[in-house]
Amino acid sequence: MPLSVLLDLDRLHLVAHGERHRAALARVPRPGDAITMLCGYTDLVEYTGRTADFVGVRTCWPCDLAYRRQLGLCVPPDHPGARRL
Repeated sequence: MPLSVLLDLDRLHLVAHGERHRAALARVPRPGDAITMLCGYTDLVEYTGRTADFVGVRTCWPCDLAYRRQLGLCVPPDHPGARRL
């Protein structure tokens, strides 16, 4: 029986400028594809195996806020993303 691999597009780690972003992805992006994050920032995809790229990464609060709202999750009134918008 062949090996099955599930790619959860919601679990891809998108990191730009030291911040972890979220994006609504319909497919696995190819290297060089432009992706617009939920906060509106757009950048090109580059795959890396360097775990150091993910050390000390901060949360992009506007992305987190948009993600929570899309899923209907509770958004605390003092959510950091609400202050930056």
